Amino acid sequence: MAHAPHAPAPARPLSSAQQSRAPLAATFHISLRHVSHALPDGRMLLEDASHAFGVARHGLIGRNGAGKTLLLRLLLGELPAQSGRIERRGRIAAVPQSLPAGPGVTLADVAGMTPALRALARIEAGTGSQADFDLMDGRWRVREEWPRMLADAGLPAWPPERPASAVSGGELTRVALAGALAQGADGLLLDEPTNHLDARARGWLMDRLTTWRGGLIVASHDRTLLDTMSDIVALERGALAGHAGNYSAYRRHHEQQAASADAALTHARAERDAGLRALRQRHDAEQRRGARNARQARDANQAPILLGMKKASAERHAGRERLRMQAAAQALDAAVRQAAAKVAPAAAIALALPETAVPAGRRVLHLEAATPPWPAGAPALSLNLSGPFRLALQGPNGCGKSTLLAMLAGELAPLGGRCEVGVPTAILDQRASALGDAETLLQALDRLGARLPQGELRSRLALLGLGPAQVDAPAARLSGGERIKAALACALWRREPAQFLLLDEPTNHLDLASVQALEEALSGYPGALAVASHDAAFLAALRPTHRLAWENGRWTDATAAPA
Repeated sequence: MAHAPHAPAPARPLSSAQQSRAPLAATFHISLRHVSHALPDGRMLLEDASHAFGVARHGLIGRNGAGKTLLLRLLLGELPAQSGRIERRGRIAAVPQSLPAGPGVTLADVAGMTPALRALARIEAGTGSQADFDLMDGRWRVREEWPRMLADAGLPAWPPERPASAVSGGELTRVALAGALAQGADGLLLDEPTNHLDARARGWLMDRLTTWRGGLIVASHDRTLLDTMSDIVALERGALAGHAGNYSAYRRHHEQQAASADAALTHARAERDAGLRALRQRHDAEQRRGARNARQARDANQAPILLGMKKASAERHAGRERLRMQAAAQALDAAVRQAAAKVAPAAAIALALPETAVPAGRRVLHLEAATPPWPAGAPALSLNLSGPFRLALQGPNGCGKSTLLAMLAGELAPLGGRCEVGVPTAILDQRASALGDAETLLQALDRLGARLPQGELRSRLALLGLGPAQVDAPAARLSGGERIKAALACALWRREPAQFLLLDEPTNHLDLASVQALEEALSGYPGALAVASHDAAFLAALRPTHRLAWENGRWTDATAAPA
């Protein structure tokens, strides 16, 4: 069961104990030397890649499925490289994208504090080893610092042994981040750290990372977070490419390069067209000249042997000219191919949404004193919405946004009152639960009664960025972003087309190109939308017609509030 959110504390100086464990920046270093590593499906994650991560704020970017999470595991040492060498210096703390929350997992486990707490208990019991004493160096006050660490992250003073399943996803992420920051490591490796965080928690994280003195590698699609980085590292086609500056600078540089490449390609094509025209004119001129010489030779009444020699000479000359013109044409084509190779391929991502228009007067949603099942004690909510509205749900972690969406989708019943939806719905939850781990995307679509022929389904999925390697693989093998896109396909192309889409943090795990494609597709969606998201830029792009905001323990109509 999740708990009501607590506002993160404002940034404040580190305690003396924290300062004693503050990272020594110069000790952090990770370098890859000629590293190659293949993904499970055979695609190359890295191919003879060399790169150094020093004391800088590195933002790691790449498309969904590029292997960013796997790369972080390689950098951390959880996986050995298949070839080449990875050298590490300094202690590293990491926060994975998917946090454990199963049976037996405690908050101390999520925060990475269990080894220190157990070592301290053994030492106090008189059974501690030298390894325990080494582990506790500078961490003797770990128990006293635990509640202060949670308070700094805006969380209650939960005991370390509290089950991880008893808190919300956003709260669990804060526990993991606070624990990583408190470990006094020399470097941090964070995988999509702002997923599930509300606006205030994101602000807290930004403050903490701004004052972080050690090395930092952050895999993220969060444009705001990436703009706080000092270096962007792009993972693409088996290579790592570093770019000085934040994400906005990277985008400007990338766009300038793309514009230059496009201009070079346009120029090469124009040169080829002009060159081919000149070659055709030259060929025609040669043909006319040959015919004229042949007529003159016949009219000159020359000896047959001399005529034969001239004819052979003319044919040899014509043959050499053909070869020269072929070579020139091939050179022009090669120049175009070389220019085209430098042009970044267009993003193969599109969302072919079904025709699910909702007439302007059609009532879609009717809430009459409906009491959501969570949070406990939440007041009843009344709301009537018609037509193709766009409802934005905004509020901190733990306020019940996911529960409210599930109630609107009919998956949960209100504790009291009425909740009526007058059109077919589809929900995309944060866990992408429309997909079973063992089934493939095509199997899931077949189970959901997708009416499109398999060939057309594959074509649409390819436009969504899901090729054969993704649609034929068990869902458990998909990356976070690939799974979200697969779940979206299930929501859109099931037997009964949805006229009311309910999206719970849909941009979590999506790469930047996919987020932009989703924005464009949803901006033209003719049905009704209800979207819960902490991504302010994404919500603004959808141009909400209505807003519900969680304020002072209740849902408030904030339709007139600014985006």
